[in-house]
Amino acid sequence: FWEFLMLFLAVFCGFLAEYQLEHKIEKDREKIYMQNMLDDLKADTAIYSDYAARNAVVRDLVDTIMVLIKSPDRRKHISKLAYSARILTAKWKQIAMVKRTYEEMKSSGHLRLIRKKEVAGKVSSYYSSLSELDTYNNVGMIWSNNYAQAMAKLFDGEALLRIIKEKKEVPLTGEALISEDKIAINELLTSAGYFYGALSLNNNVAADRKIKAAQLIELIHTKYKLK
Repeated sequence: FWEFLMLFLAVFCGFLAEYQLEHKIEKDREKIYMQNMLDDLKADTAIYSDYAARNAVVRDLVDTIMVLIKSPDRRKHISKLAYSARILTAKWKQIAMVKRTYEEMKSSGHLRLIRKKEVAGKVSSYYSSLSELDTYNNVGMIWSNNYAQAMAKLFDGEALLRIIKEKKEVPLTGEALISEDKIAINELLTSAGYFYGALSLNNNVAADRKIKAAQLIELIHTKYKLK
């Protein structure tokens, strides 16, 4: 009986030790994941700020194009008009969030390591909501392409290439505007308007996600005592 009891206690203690070790390993891994996710979220907030700044520049460029191309003496302002028209799409870029840690945890089944229910819920909610940004990215790309095609009907391609190469407004003659066709001008303005609208909508979504990212950062700081 005593031999059996001692053997049982030895096995049981070994099991407890292994359980405690595994528990500690998973707890340490959870904290590492949360630190990495915290870094990702901080990077996201910087991306949101940069995206908002770029969108503000693009919207100003659209306004400038609208004013100049509707002007009766638009050829006199061709240098500024062509620069604004060409640099518009160069200033815009799709927004891409840092999902590295979340995707790693998801693919490895380690999302279960987030033991704090409030954090787990907020993490799931935030990363699921990013798909809406992807949708508007696609919409922005469609209207960006339409705008580029409309621009090709109005501006000299060599002049546009010079602008991109020199990355600044270059002196141009009125001949850089190769068409006065009202339909072509309206096509450019319509495409620019839809592009403007798509960016405005996505900007609103991005601003909301920035708030959610900041809230999640604060929650992780509080629950895990991380820096």
